[in-house]
Amino acid sequence: MKRLFSAMPLLTTAVLLLVSSCADKYNIIGTSMQSVYDGKMVYLTQLVGGEDTSVDSCEIVHGQFSMSGGVDSVMCVTLDMGDFHLPIVLEGGEIRVSSANQSIKVEGTPLNDKLYAFLTSRDSLIMLLTDLPRRESQMILEGYEHDDILRILGEEEADLRLSMDKLETNFIVSNFNNVLGVSWFMELCNATYQRFGYPNTTPQIDDIYSRAPEDFRNNPDVKEYMKLCEGK
Repeated sequence: MKRLFSAMPLLTTAVLLLVSSCADKYNIIGTSMQSVYDGKMVYLTQLVGGEDTSVDSCEIVHGQFSMSGGVDSVMCVTLDMGDFHLPIVLEGGEIRVSSANQSIKVEGTPLNDKLYAFLTSRDSLIMLLTDLPRRESQMILEGYEHDDILRILGEEEADLRLSMDKLETNFIVSNFNNVLGVSWFMELCNATYQRFGYPNTTPQIDDIYSRAPEDFRNNPDVKEYMKLCEGK
């Protein structure tokens, strides 16, 4: 099922690396320690009208690649490099991307630093959630009663999901005034649409929207999604 609106891709266990420069130009410099990527193309894309639109591209040569261009307005894009699909805020500054051992690092410009600090915290919670089945098997081997396992792990899962909601909500609220807030809000909306099969809200989405300023509510994507929800 396609996304209805532009939003940054979900990311698990990827850390990134960028450095600041002039305010109206981006300069992406990449290094890959894996020779398998030599000769491959790297793309910057943006979701427009449900379709990926190319923003920039280049070839990896001897483990290096670079892209640069003007920044008319700050926007969230996706960097596609082989199996990696990474959200990046395209803002003025020098962006350094390094790849090694199936991981990618990026850091530097203000909004990208905020984004990846958030994603690192989110990834930690996701890892704890995905570890629950292994813990269940371990507790069975250790002789725990079935009801005790369900109670203990159920409480842990509920706490982790509550922490995830708080993390995402605080991230959006603290970035109401920039592209990060809108982009992750639309990520929540798209995830909800995928789950139900039609535009819908959740208590988390309603809480964020109720606290949002007018500029945020009047964003075209936010406004259109909430309008669709009202007409469901």
